[in-house]
Amino acid sequence: MGKLIAYEFLSMDGYMAGKAGQEMDFVTSKFLPEMEEDIALAYQHVDRFLFGKTTYESLAQYWPTVSQEEEPLADIMNKMHKVVFSSTLGQLEWNNAHLAVKGLEQEVRSLKEKEGKDIMIIGSASLVQQLTGLGLIDEYRFLLFPVLLGGGKPLFKAQEKAINLHLTKSKAYTNGTLLLSYTRE
Repeated sequence: MGKLIAYEFLSMDGYMAGKAGQEMDFVTSKFLPEMEEDIALAYQHVDRFLFGKTTYESLAQYWPTVSQEEEPLADIMNKMHKVVFSSTLGQLEWNNAHLAVKGLEQEVRSLKEKEGKDIMIIGSASLVQQLTGLGLIDEYRFLLFPVLLGGGKPLFKAQEKAINLHLTKSKAYTNGTLLLSYTRE
């Protein structure tokens, strides 16, 4: 039985993308090889990703087109099992991707009960928001980049009540980015 991990890139003011909702230059301009190595290590403990429609479409356009030489994570991204939550997507072209067949809560509970490694959400703000509200995310990992965007796509929106988190691990990179891991209290 694996745990569900949300692994997110964030600005210091809580945005996961710029004002148009897609810009990630605050990440790409500061991304270090050491971060990629740490992400690759984290992926060794994962056997499937969960994506919403927007994140799936963005990643499915990029990862199948790059080689392992260009992107060290290419093989992992392309071979990983992917569960996509969307009511509007039809056929999924990216390797090992399929649409969720049950409702969000039922599908995630079922996946968490299966034997296997951890499950990871990348991006997919709406999934993170919904699964946070359902209490189904076991761990949050944030790569917190030292930039204030002043607006954009927030990871979290208003919730009914506060959710207390417990810091389990932290790491500071030479560029000022922090890796912060939290569990729910």
